[in-house]
Amino acid sequence: MNRKILSLLTVASFALFMSACGGDDKKNGVGPEVTCEDTENCLDEDDDAASSSSVKSSSSSKKDNKSSSSVKEDKDKSSSSAKEDKDEDKSSSSEAKDDDKSSDSKDESSSSAEETADSSSSSEEAVDSSSSSEEPAESSSSEEVKPVEYANTTPNLADLEVSGDTLFAVFQRQNSDYSITHNGLLAMYKLSDGTLLDTIQLATQNPSAVKVAGGNVYVATAGAYDAFYNLPADNKRGIEKVDLKKKTSSLFISATRLGGGVQDFVVDKKNNKGYATVYYGYGSVAVAEIDLATGTIMTLPDFADASGSLEFDESTSTLYVGDRFMDWETGDMHIGVFAYKNGTLTAVSDAEPDEEIRMPYSIKAINGVPYVFVSDYYTGALYVDYADSESDGTDFNQDSKLAAVNGELFLMERGDAATIAKINTADGSATWQSIASGKNPYDMVAASATTAWVAYYGTPTLELISTSNGSSVKLIDTKEFCAVKVDATDED
Repeated sequence: MNRKILSLLTVASFALFMSACGGDDKKNGVGPEVTCEDTENCLDEDDDAASSSSVKSSSSSKKDNKSSSSVKEDKDKSSSSAKEDKDEDKSSSSEAKDDDKSSDSKDESSSSAEETADSSSSSEEAVDSSSSSEEPAESSSSEEVKPVEYANTTPNLADLEVSGDTLFAVFQRQNSDYSITHNGLLAMYKLSDGTLLDTIQLATQNPSAVKVAGGNVYVATAGAYDAFYNLPADNKRGIEKVDLKKKTSSLFISATRLGGGVQDFVVDKKNNKGYATVYYGYGSVAVAEIDLATGTIMTLPDFADASGSLEFDESTSTLYVGDRFMDWETGDMHIGVFAYKNGTLTAVSDAEPDEEIRMPYSIKAINGVPYVFVSDYYTGALYVDYADSESDGTDFNQDSKLAAVNGELFLMERGDAATIAKINTADGSATWQSIASGKNPYDMVAASATTAWVAYYGTPTLELISTSNGSSVKLIDTKEFCAVKVDATDED
């Protein structure tokens, strides 16, 4: 892949590609009512701790071990949909609105009868959460109970987070046509073997990220798109705070104050701060810094289209932002990866911001080094030395995401014919690369020193794999969290 792509062609392609992180949900959480197990370390601050327990094979879902070949699979893949791409292409910073905080605490989870959380766990020390299951309406003995009809074949698992011995996962639960009938769902699993602990229905739709900081669980939500594919500044999206003991979730910071829906969210655990990319409109995505203790919001002034990923490096307390701004009238550009620390912004690349045209798509930092996957929406390449604007990238599928697991770098090629690869950070090559078990691998986190959980967005699957060769250890079926069909008369 050419390292320098004509800037106008690069920018013109913004409107053509759609990433797979969109999706809209509404209404009620589904899933069996599960009593939460005692997990005292659920919210330990040391999120790198991972259980080394042995993992049993799933009795309900199996697959053959994947190949440990290091040969790169050369397949065309595309994981985007018209609505999902809007999550990746936005720009322009503006000041967040500061409305009354009373709107933020509004708990919308009681908006319909189907959204009522059912608390069944009795242990106060457990990972508390509410399983809002959708059960058929009570019928007479002469009536046959109808089976659940799902509105999609996948619940759209969008993000994973680890805290202590608990794995947190958020499901967007959109319909197959990307319409909204359900709110998002937070599920908690035992980290070592994937045992489902409990679920909590979210207050809003289309969750984009789940993070743990300061002993609290936060879920960022983009919410539903309007008729113009915007994410309005209202009380139907924002950043939720989960109450694990009450098994509820409610808005902590609403989009009314932020200025729009949240498409990415990372946390600085040491200073109890959050950073969110806020979608004002197409070509306009700001970065908001949030004090998680007080709810105070500050919009960082240096970013106009921060749709190229966020990453916070705990080892150096540095925020990395991928900006992709292009002024259509003047031709001015602000494209590249930028490091933000202690109020100071510096460009990672040695190229001038108006000369750097490698558009960031996914960023992961390991031991103070940012690794960047770039995409022009036709081709894609991984840069292990993004700081050198003349360095060579390694070609991969144009729609790929990076993951950092136990200090090692992994790359997920998304789409129907997806792969997962372990990356040699010296030259960007694949140490091994194997065919993924499902469509569109979306996130990857450590389960132990030798295993990792993989989230699949396009397949109802949560998978445990070996990080030594990519082989499958265990598959968990997540179909029960799919959106269900809802009659028009039942909708809000």
